[in-house]
Amino acid sequence: MPRKQYFDQLVSPFSYWHRNCHNGVAYTDLDMLSICPACAQPLLLADHIYNKDNQFRSKSPWLYKPYKFMALKAEIPFFTIWYTVDENTENREITQFHIQNQLSHGQRRALTPDQMLEYLEWKVQQHIPACTAKKYLLKRITENNQHNQNFTRRSNYVKILSN
Repeated sequence: MPRKQYFDQLVSPFSYWHRNCHNGVAYTDLDMLSICPACAQPLLLADHIYNKDNQFRSKSPWLYKPYKFMALKAEIPFFTIWYTVDENTENREITQFHIQNQLSHGQRRALTPDQMLEYLEWKVQQHIPACTAKKYLLKRITENNQHNQNFTRRSNYVKILSN
């Protein structure tokens, strides 16, 4: 946790306490650990950053060391995900993502929100053959509830789970 609070970072009792500790300890928040919705196996690690003024700011290479260490040990990708929002909407809806793989140092790619969702779905589908809770995953994705109403690519999961 950096000593100086940047932007609108959460001010919690823990972060306040930690910012006042000595220099012999340190921690960082892990922003996003995408997991299998059935067995909870990690699928990807990401640092998500509000793309203020289209500047694509990111953490320093030193601060990315723990992310890279964790991703390599878990054998999962590590991305920086910048998100752009429409400030004129009530919930500041995301209009675009830009992602960059920090392990391969690939090119930054722009994705629509649906393309980002499709990638996250693909990561789950890629994991399905090794999933230890396939029956539960099938139950989750076929449930008739408000969250699944707009599940447009559900058949991709069902096809893999049916094999």
